[in-house]
Amino acid sequence: MMQQRLTLANGLRVILNHDPQASRSAVLFNLAAGSHHEPKQWPGLAHLFEHVVFSGSRGYQGEQRLMSWAQAEGARLNATTLPTSTAWFFDITAARLADGFARLADMLAFPLLSLDAISQETAVIDAEFRMLSTDSDTLYEAALGVAFESPQALAHFHVGNLAYFGQDIQALQQALRDYHQRFFHADNLTLWLSGPQSFKELTALAEQYGSVFPASDKSLPPVVEPLRLKNQRAFVLQQSDNSRLHLTFALKNTHPQGRQSFSLLRQFFSDEAEKSLLAILRTLGLCDTLNLMVPYCSKKDAIVTFEFMLNNALQSCAAQVEGLFFHWLQALSQVGELNLNHYAMLAQKAFNRLTPVDRLRADAFGFPSITECKNDLLTGWNNLLSQLNTENLTRLWVAPVINAGLQTVQGFDLPLQPITWLADSNINAPELFFYPQDINFSANNIIPNNNIATPRLPEKLVILPYQTGDNDEGVLILGPELGHPLSLRWGYILQASLRAIIGHCAHLGGTLSFENIQGRWLLQLSGRQQVMINTLEAVIDRLNGLPEAQIAQGERQFQQAKQRMQTDVAIRCLLKGLPRLLSGESLEDDRSPSLPDIAWRAELYGGDAILQARVSNLLSRFPGAINAKAFSARLHIPPMTKHTFSTTSKDAAVLLFCPLVEQTAVCHAAWRILASLFEPRFFQRLRVEQNIGYVVTCRFMPSAGEFGLLFAVQSPTHSVVQIISEIRRFIGDMNEIIVDLPQRLFTEKCADLLRSLEVKNSDSIEQAREHWLSQHAYAPALTAKAISSLTQEQLMTFYQKLNQGVNPLWVLNN
Repeated sequence: MMQQRLTLANGLRVILNHDPQASRSAVLFNLAAGSHHEPKQWPGLAHLFEHVVFSGSRGYQGEQRLMSWAQAEGARLNATTLPTSTAWFFDITAARLADGFARLADMLAFPLLSLDAISQETAVIDAEFRMLSTDSDTLYEAALGVAFESPQALAHFHVGNLAYFGQDIQALQQALRDYHQRFFHADNLTLWLSGPQSFKELTALAEQYGSVFPASDKSLPPVVEPLRLKNQRAFVLQQSDNSRLHLTFALKNTHPQGRQSFSLLRQFFSDEAEKSLLAILRTLGLCDTLNLMVPYCSKKDAIVTFEFMLNNALQSCAAQVEGLFFHWLQALSQVGELNLNHYAMLAQKAFNRLTPVDRLRADAFGFPSITECKNDLLTGWNNLLSQLNTENLTRLWVAPVINAGLQTVQGFDLPLQPITWLADSNINAPELFFYPQDINFSANNIIPNNNIATPRLPEKLVILPYQTGDNDEGVLILGPELGHPLSLRWGYILQASLRAIIGHCAHLGGTLSFENIQGRWLLQLSGRQQVMINTLEAVIDRLNGLPEAQIAQGERQFQQAKQRMQTDVAIRCLLKGLPRLLSGESLEDDRSPSLPDIAWRAELYGGDAILQARVSNLLSRFPGAINAKAFSARLHIPPMTKHTFSTTSKDAAVLLFCPLVEQTAVCHAAWRILASLFEPRFFQRLRVEQNIGYVVTCRFMPSAGEFGLLFAVQSPTHSVVQIISEIRRFIGDMNEIIVDLPQRLFTEKCADLLRSLEVKNSDSIEQAREHWLSQHAYAPALTAKAISSLTQEQLMTFYQKLNQGVNPLWVLNN
């Protein structure tokens, strides 16, 4: 990927990313104003503005506005309001970039801000506020505001609700117009544009649609107060879920280029290999999961939070974790340029795996690409490390057993109080290690200095399907066969057991993962031949002799996942439950003492015949039968398709999943076209016109080997019965749309579907995974022949079978 920067005549800054291998294009507008810039008399105004602009603009209204159009075109779009910035973004097929870009630019330059839209979105945000009031992550971040004296806005209310928006919608409309007029000029905006198009084409699009914004009005930019901590530096927050420790640092003299050091820091911090900080914390049973966050970032200052998910609610445990963390920081300050280059390369490799729109988001306000020259990176790195000290530190300990009084912070009533922090000065300093270890670097790869000895291979072998490819590096995909689900508990145990091997593989230039994708646990391994063979041997050895410590770690992760499935946003809980039901997995806790003997399917992509032979030999030692018989998918017919999941949310949540009415490629094509017709209309009806809920979505979704139409709604005002009734009524009312569907539109939908088959993922692992999932599903993969043979009459027949309930529908609720 190559990058160019330019400034348009009106002052708009533009960053262009040309990626000739990309299958999609993406656009992001970043406004240098956020929740900290809204008028004090209108808390939540920036958040409301982020929402209400989607309701229509001067040039695009109704079904032509960005929201409706994007849903019909299969685009992914969203927006986010941060303390000092706001961003709107979407990605779409390259052929539709100009149409989407035109709508986004018009939406931001000429929003209608109608009274009806404002009234509707204030109700939506009010419901969001009530939902966020019970969301743990939101409350943890809000608690941060109690530790800062400046900016004072860190403690202010910014989400918004009806109590603050009030009843005078016209006054609120004027406030939104004033906000737009004040901030939406070109030199307060940055445009990010990415795609396979040439720089010339991207530049032309930027000039055409970026020029709609007025030049600066020369008004003074808003003053951003510097970060300043209070004297009290330690707090405890009472929460019933898992204990956590947040170590938060206030950083000064940061700048956009310096944020690259955050990406480098995260790579070091998240390392899972042996003798990393995380591996040591896991070995000691103190913490299994950690995270690095940047909850605040202005042009000069930033807040960085190190989050540790603690396995023990005692303060002594939290203090021990902090002691080990500072021991790690001290060791980190001694790393050399070779280490920095190595971890920077890994960070960039992870960045390159992101989708086009996620790359833009990471570059604009997340963890950016590491592209600057070495001196800039070193300067930012040294500046960052020098400020990670106790003078800039505030602590938040989250524990379930305390008796804290309520404090209102950012509009949330938090059981929060200051505490005396007792640091652990008796840390038994463990040996830490930073890579590389005997590794050389070439221009494009990480190469072990000495040849890795090939392990002794067993004489037995398994039948291993092999797909040739252009990539010299192979990709092995392995997952449970349909009808042989790996339970959630054992999935987490295997994941925990492989983490150190996953980390080591990354340092050798390979990629290993074991994760749940589309409701199926998949092992994915890629790299040069020696790396793959030795990593696979380590994986098999580990799975054939699971250590007690890793089993215990996986058990903890499983219990935490179960708890999250009750306390998370209600609709997410249902989404997590759906693939378990579809796969036939028992929802009762799996207490088997050893790894269940299940059937697996494995396939190799790329590499050569030698790699195939060696992998075939090694897999004969894998626990469980691999490719033991010809693959034949048999649809799981459930005895019951209605399930209730208990959640802590007071909202009603419903998930309706409608499987294909017949397991054919033609029906598969019809379902995708029905989804493109349903999605924008479902949102318009239940979210815009009826305002039933703030989570309203309809889409085509693969899950646990099954394809289906998904309807999902979460509502603070309607009951489960009412929501189900509205969804069924919507499906029935779509009859008129299908009957009157213009031939031109049907032809366009089929053409779009055909074009989607031509788009090949440039990432070899994702490409292999997509193929594996499509080949190991109940319905045949989508083909050009199936799409071309689909008629409008068939589409109507399939729709009628859906409407008549020919197949049982899965209904999940809370």
